[in-house]
Amino acid sequence: MTSANTLQPETRQTDTVRLNLPASHKYLHLLGSCIEGFLGQVDGIADVSTLAYNVQLAAHEICANIVEHAYGGSPSGHDNRIEITLSLEAAGTLLVIELRDQGQPFDPSTVPEPILGEPQVHGYGLFLARELMNTVDYRSGPDGNFWRLTKHLYEGATP
Repeated sequence: MTSANTLQPETRQTDTVRLNLPASHKYLHLLGSCIEGFLGQVDGIADVSTLAYNVQLAAHEICANIVEHAYGGSPSGHDNRIEITLSLEAAGTLLVIELRDQGQPFDPSTVPEPILGEPQVHGYGLFLARELMNTVDYRSGPDGNFWRLTKHLYEGATP
């Protein structure tokens, strides 16, 4: 496991970075910085700053939901952590973000779509993630909750 402020690149051929963050809003900026730096290492992305911003927003929204809903907004437990893996797949054309937590599971199908154009304080996180990423998958099991977010890095690229 890595500390909250340490990034550890894997020694495999695939570019992979792992984070293990306390489930607290105050550490989520580290994920954003990591995504920006990670995507900055990929050659040939047309607008890396816009891509990084969109991916950061999607990942941040899912992590904020983990903090608020899976862990009830309380980072008090030592085990209240979010394990994060960033990797490039499909010959470097696909960014994959995997998020794992040990919090309360939920059913994403019960989350209503926000009513765009009407004032609403909450309820945009999962919607935004789905809009900004190519896929957002979730499953829950005895080993905890698992999210997999994917983003094609080049227009028209499909793995």
